[in-house]
Amino acid sequence: MFRKLLIIGVVAVLSFTSIGVVAADQTTPRQFNLPIKVLYNARQIASDVQPELKNDVVFVPFRAVANALGAQLDVTPDWKTITFLRDERKVTITIGSKTAYVNGQKKELLAAPYVKNGRTMVPTRFVSEQLGETVEWDSLSRYVWIGHKDVPTLEEVTEKVDIKPYLHYFTGKYAENTLKIYDYRSPDFGKHHTTVRIIKETDWPLVIAGTPIARVDRVVIDGKEYFRTVSTQKGLLGLPFYLLQTGQPLKPRGENTSMREYVSEWRAFYNPVIDSFDEIDFGIKDYKNIKLKDAEYIGVRSRSDSVILMENYFK
Repeated sequence: MFRKLLIIGVVAVLSFTSIGVVAADQTTPRQFNLPIKVLYNARQIASDVQPELKNDVVFVPFRAVANALGAQLDVTPDWKTITFLRDERKVTITIGSKTAYVNGQKKELLAAPYVKNGRTMVPTRFVSEQLGETVEWDSLSRYVWIGHKDVPTLEEVTEKVDIKPYLHYFTGKYAENTLKIYDYRSPDFGKHHTTVRIIKETDWPLVIAGTPIARVDRVVIDGKEYFRTVSTQKGLLGLPFYLLQTGQPLKPRGENTSMREYVSEWRAFYNPVIDSFDEIDFGIKDYKNIKLKDAEYIGVRSRSDSVILMENYFK
């Protein structure tokens, strides 16, 4: 019986994989104009204005970085000069000026603060470092890491909810195995999941099944859509996804391993949205017209105590 269940688990995983030759180390990965994310202690900093890269400097709204770092603010009546206060540190900057003051000492900025959509944008690295934090720019994920990089787990960030409202999405030849617990270490191995965890775009980065995942994005290469996952995963198989849409069969999307990129400990994985097996498996003749925006949820096939779904934030 155990052998039968183990085979089921292996088949469930293999059904989500693509065949390809793993690429050699890529020190110059493909470049995409993805949204920059600024994180404090491995959590995204909330902001109503998108962080912006200008003159090789990442700018964020001053209140967003102040709130995240717990700094007090002192703003002049004309709103042109802003002072950040944290512990014994005092940082003063002025809109349009490359001159700043740290505890009264003059400092030169690489680029001057400015106003965008009614928000004063300040240089992230300068303000954060002068307030005592470490800052790191990650070009592969387009993340600015402030503070520590202890990424929380999926279980710490998301909640388990009943799977019943989502079961109508699980149809087709791959649905049955996808719903099964394939972690042979689990006492419920081979049984159906009864709960689901939903990932929002703002939840990244997360550790899933022991592997840090920085982000998952939609990118277009040569006119074709791909999932792009930035992760430290080192295995031969990248993170498998599947598309869920009412009235449509569950469609697995494995990695194209020949496109994989390596930068330091991070890797970029690419899973094509269009897959010719949709015609073979489901008789979908116009499979080339499948668009990521049409999916209602995106499944993540990985070990977990629940089915893992992503909100489709690519619409």
